[in-house]
Amino acid sequence: MAAVKLQIEGLSGELQRNVRAHLSTIKDDEVAANARFKRRVRTGIEDGLKALGYFDPEIRFELIPRSAPLRSLLVAHVNPGEPVRIKAINIELIGEARQDPAFTELLTTTPKIGSILNQGDFDTFRSRLRSLALERGYFKADLKVSQLKVATGLHEAFWNIQFDSGRRYRFGEVTFTGSQIRENRLQGLIPFKVGEPYLAATLAQFNQNLSETNWYRNIVIDPQFAKVGENMELPLFVTVTPRAPNNVELGLGFATDIGVRTSMRWRKPWVNALGHSMETLVRYSQPEQSVEFGYRIPTKESPLQKFYTLTTAYNAENHNDTNEQSLSASVGAFWNVSSGWQRNLTMNVSYSRFEQGLQEHDTFLLYPGVQFARTRSRGGLMPYWGDSEVFSINYANTAWLSDIDMLQLQARSTWIRTYASKHRFVARAEAGWLESSDFDKVPPSLRFFAGGDRSIRGYKYKSISPVDSEGKLTGASRMATGSLEYQYNFTGNWWGAMFYDTGYATNKFIPEDLKSGVGMGVRWASPLGPVRFDIAHPLAKGSSGVEIYIALGPEL
Repeated sequence: MAAVKLQIEGLSGELQRNVRAHLSTIKDDEVAANARFKRRVRTGIEDGLKALGYFDPEIRFELIPRSAPLRSLLVAHVNPGEPVRIKAINIELIGEARQDPAFTELLTTTPKIGSILNQGDFDTFRSRLRSLALERGYFKADLKVSQLKVATGLHEAFWNIQFDSGRRYRFGEVTFTGSQIRENRLQGLIPFKVGEPYLAATLAQFNQNLSETNWYRNIVIDPQFAKVGENMELPLFVTVTPRAPNNVELGLGFATDIGVRTSMRWRKPWVNALGHSMETLVRYSQPEQSVEFGYRIPTKESPLQKFYTLTTAYNAENHNDTNEQSLSASVGAFWNVSSGWQRNLTMNVSYSRFEQGLQEHDTFLLYPGVQFARTRSRGGLMPYWGDSEVFSINYANTAWLSDIDMLQLQARSTWIRTYASKHRFVARAEAGWLESSDFDKVPPSLRFFAGGDRSIRGYKYKSISPVDSEGKLTGASRMATGSLEYQYNFTGNWWGAMFYDTGYATNKFIPEDLKSGVGMGVRWASPLGPVRFDIAHPLAKGSSGVEIYIALGPEL
């Protein structure tokens, strides 16, 4: 260790930080009181101050001896002096960028006349000029003049920039190769028209559109600059590699009350040259089994934003006081809007045979449904930020052959926010409302129950509900649940969790019916998605024991 320690006096704020940055390469064992080291320090101080507009500092060194074990101090007393201020800014745009509003806006971001010179501002502005030119298709732009003149005696600085943007490129014809989907079905994915001014963001949107179809494994968009003519239209050559025709996903979960839960999702991202796709989902646990089949038909003009679906499903449940078998089918039309919301209108038909407590019925329903949904996330499979909202309305009426009149409203929202990288919060809320002409004939799958790992933890799956005269669950016409969870990243991909869940399923909101549960758990951000392990305890009077939940899958 050197016998001398370096200390800088007289500076504060940004000046102090920048000088320290310029001196940061000096190691402790290099500090000395000799003339050579002082010259090195002086140069670092001057460079750090010049960058921020101070070209004439006064620097005085003082050596302060101190007895061992303390090291002597070499103090650099700095007076930054009078700053250099910007006297004039001359920026000349040549070419089509003169009429481009984006460049006009960029010119308003220059420093004010009379402000202290910051050489970083000059460098940043030049960089932004070049970047903006590339983003907006001025590929032959040239920074012809780039001068920052400083009159140190007058403490004045002058910007002088001449930027020739040249002509702006425009989008040309798009040619696809390697696609298993008909080219006329791909035109609706192109977010621009031939002749429109080039924008890098629009080209990125084109790539994203192709990716979101799930038709392709690889996508390469190659601009053909050599084929640009006098009209400045830039042809695009798109090479795609089809995705595998079959994709299988497996799911696994566990809860103490229902045991092991498994699922298998088989997707065919494309089944023909029209871009149709289909999906089969099989779920199995001891109390519930289901098979769902879906077929998706994208429209030619807008495959991602508008499409139709055909679905069929078989569901069976034998759990608590519910025994139900049902067959259902639906036809749906979906619209994705620019705000990220997906709207869909469906016509549903279902036949259910069930026993719920003392009730036993067969019910046929024909009912339209409307749903609004949106999911946003950042951060991959275990997002650090995200939210998901779903709002739905289903309506059945005996006028169109349904056995009962029924109106069902549901809303669900989940929010994820992370602070200071290690503190993650997950909030969830769900509500439902059901009106019917004969509640006894409403299938259990359309009634409301609470309890379980996606509802109120600490209680058995679907165990919260009104009961009949024999104490058997009947399901509810009203439901509201909420959850707040805090997660802490204690190491790598591992998080600890604490949570509080509350809510009820009832026919009439009574405060005494409220059920709550608390618990803790562990989260692992695995390559397949978050793995959750929870232990929860009920807080309701007369309740005891714990419930254990293990699950793999997305939170949104």
